[in-house]
Amino acid sequence: MHPPQLVLTRDDLHEVVDYFSARDEFAFDVETSGRDRGVAAVNNVTWMSLATHGAATVIPLGHPNGYELLRKASWRKNKATGERENLPAQFSDPPTQLRPSQVFEALRPLFFSNRTKIAHNATFDLLSIAKYYGGYPPPPYGDTIVAAWLLNENRPLGLKPLTKARYGLDYDHENVGKCVEAHPFGTVANYAWLDAKSTWLLWRHMRPQIDADGLAPIWGLEMDVLDCLLHTQAPGTPVDIAALNSLRDDLRRELVGREAGVYRAAGKVFNLGSTPQKQALLYGPPPEGQGLQPRRFTKTGAPSTDADALGFHKGNPLVDEILGYQELATILHTYVEGYLGDNEGRPSQVFDGRIYPSFAQYGTVTGRFSCRSPNVQNWPRPDTVWGKRIRDLVEPSPGSRLLVADYAQIELRILAHFAGPGRLWQGFWDGMDAHVATAAAVFGVPPEEVTKAMRQVAKGLAFAIIYGAGPGKLADMAGISVAKARGFMRTHEREFPEVYRYKDEILRTVRGRRPQPYLHTLLKRRRRLPDLLSPVAALRSRAERQVVNSHIQGTNADMTKLAMVRFNKTRLPGMQLLLTVHDELAVLCPTEIAEEGAKVLHEAMAGEDMQLLGVPVLTEVKICERWSEAK
Repeated sequence: MHPPQLVLTRDDLHEVVDYFSARDEFAFDVETSGRDRGVAAVNNVTWMSLATHGAATVIPLGHPNGYELLRKASWRKNKATGERENLPAQFSDPPTQLRPSQVFEALRPLFFSNRTKIAHNATFDLLSIAKYYGGYPPPPYGDTIVAAWLLNENRPLGLKPLTKARYGLDYDHENVGKCVEAHPFGTVANYAWLDAKSTWLLWRHMRPQIDADGLAPIWGLEMDVLDCLLHTQAPGTPVDIAALNSLRDDLRRELVGREAGVYRAAGKVFNLGSTPQKQALLYGPPPEGQGLQPRRFTKTGAPSTDADALGFHKGNPLVDEILGYQELATILHTYVEGYLGDNEGRPSQVFDGRIYPSFAQYGTVTGRFSCRSPNVQNWPRPDTVWGKRIRDLVEPSPGSRLLVADYAQIELRILAHFAGPGRLWQGFWDGMDAHVATAAAVFGVPPEEVTKAMRQVAKGLAFAIIYGAGPGKLADMAGISVAKARGFMRTHEREFPEVYRYKDEILRTVRGRRPQPYLHTLLKRRRRLPDLLSPVAALRSRAERQVVNSHIQGTNADMTKLAMVRFNKTRLPGMQLLLTVHDELAVLCPTEIAEEGAKVLHEAMAGEDMQLLGVPVLTEVKICERWSEAK
């Protein structure tokens, strides 16, 4: 007997539980409401839908609207105040629904079992229900967004596009999930039912494909990462609210001074938010403009004024002032006001002294994390004033310390591993700083005579190799002429031939894989680069630059994720992985076991089982009161 498709009574709910209890896996989806619907730790789950072999069902948990729309949302002018008043939509009365406590208690045997729990973006759905249980359901898990990403990282990963592409089903033109409480009962019930059913069908299609494509090992790693993210995100990250407010005030004052500096350099006051005015001042002819030659253009063909475009013109007083202003404005807007909220309608992302960043393991094509609500993944570097202050917002709870670690020059170590024996490889085995070893070879001096300026050239050369940058970028990074940059690049190729053999070989290998070129990272993650076969030269050239970058960054992502999983399995009681920022891991640890905890973290990142490269993998764990002490 099949369970009902819509559950409104306890008897209906028991039928659902009995049916699903006889199956070994099921898909589920939640719909949430309220201002903070996207924050799993604090949102309200108002719909639950489930699907498995032969059945899909929907359970409302307090939807406020009935089936009929009686009056559309509108607005009117308040005669007394003259201000606009929004009038909400009116609906018929909703049907009687079960209470959340009844539903979640009845579903406990399903979620807290060895059945595979499947969702599309499972981290969010699992954490959304975790607060009703006092803890998140245990593995095994399945995640169709991760499966879709592993099978083809270049396509849209949303549930609706995937469903349309696979089954031709095009639903939810009303964007119901964005605000379920704005729609009639029947509309949301149908939408929620389709979400669960689509997730189940995609799972049944994708999971065998994972095995067929040889991706089972990397799939296993990503499901372990999912478990790690649940442990990381569930309790949130404690932040110092007083320090956050102080940082906002300081940044606002600093920004006023920076704005005045821009106007002095320009010789006039203008609208800093106006791109056309900046274009005229930067690229227009003297005396009104700076007469700079544009190096990058927007999609419309206009000269770009973003940071990358202006980076080619560092040293120009106006450019330097604008870059300084834009950097501060980004820090204030994204990492401070973005957390506290602002007058533009952005709500606060701080709840009871904690933030709950959402890390997307599928967030990039290379395998690295992306982050949102709020974004911590792209904080300014830790060796900058503002980077230190932002990291110091993380406030260890009383009786705890921060353990902070990252890999030492990991991308260059990965490059040395793939390139094989040579100067770079030998330098790591000799315990040398990679940039010093490179500078010594390029400049023809002993390592002890390498200056700071020489080392900066070497850093630029490493960037050029890994990211496919040209002499212009090297010149900008090292503060030298383009001609000198070209010379250093030629010298580097002569002194490090193994690196360039590797670059040629990996490009040739990847391009030769048909029908679609792809590469494997160290742990066999695939990165597909179809544009390597494009007839469009610009697309083909960009794909060529991405080959080495994807090979190295993807392997870096593999190693970081593996380290996180190892830590999650070996962590001591009371330890919590708080955040991963750039390549840093920050862990909260009880003070009394900080030394022992540091050894656990070090072993997870660089222990014997993590020596996966042909050169040594190194990391140093710092025990800190505040994050800034780690650098």
